[in-house]
Amino acid sequence: MFINCPYCRALVSTDPVTDQPPTHCPHCDSLLRRDPDAPFDGDDMEERPPLDMAALLNAPEMLSPPVATTAEAGEAMLDTIAPTADTHDAGASEVAPLPANGPAAPAVAAPPARTRIGRAMPSFARGSAGTGTGRRERWVIAVVIALALLLALQLLLADRARLAGDAHWRPLLLALCAPLRCELPPWREPAAFTLVQRDVRQHPTRPGALRVSATFRNDARWSQPWPRLELTLSDANGRPAGERSFKVEEYLGGAPSQPELASGESATVAMDILEPASGIVGYDFGFR
Repeated sequence: MFINCPYCRALVSTDPVTDQPPTHCPHCDSLLRRDPDAPFDGDDMEERPPLDMAALLNAPEMLSPPVATTAEAGEAMLDTIAPTADTHDAGASEVAPLPANGPAAPAVAAPPARTRIGRAMPSFARGSAGTGTGRRERWVIAVVIALALLLALQLLLADRARLAGDAHWRPLLLALCAPLRCELPPWREPAAFTLVQRDVRQHPTRPGALRVSATFRNDARWSQPWPRLELTLSDANGRPAGERSFKVEEYLGGAPSQPELASGESATVAMDILEPASGIVGYDFGFR
């Protein structure tokens, strides 16, 4: 075991049998303890006050830890240095009593206790602080997400007239506008009208007129307004000889009963036209 000399702070080894330091420091020749067998020399005591072993053993900085590995030494430096009750008792029982007329040993103040690194505050305090910080961060993230969603919703509603004409965006806009009661422009897809049946023949009661009838169906995903019906006349060589576009009131004979034709719904139209000049053999129908 080793102790620190209280005068020169050098390490001094103790006797392995008695666990007592030498009477004098081998480095500064200061008196560490009085030999019970040696005669008392008052002058010597006046020059160097003797070492109080009880105070020495109670002072943690005077003790030198045993030789250990590097890892053990590092762990020992992190742990709190505190003497045990057994050390106090053992050191006090092994110290030889000082004479009554000897000078009092200097008091050695114990250093402040050092705590292990990373334990500056209790675990429950660290847990509470961490929980509060985590809740605050989650709250900030939730607010940011809510604001981002609100901004995206405003952009969609502001540009809904254009996006409603896109088949990819229209389902989303329909779902948003249903609770918000916003209006979308009608879906227009003329190519989705399919001609199911057509017929052009002489008018049964009016000479020089033709009766034109046709049936078409809306194959789009959504309902559409009634289309304009285009009739194109062509000669025997397939060249267009004439063309006309008819409104819904013209080919239905009046205003429709419903403003739009639902998806998958069919309609039959009939109208009378003047018989064109000779050589017209082809009648083509289109929608726009």
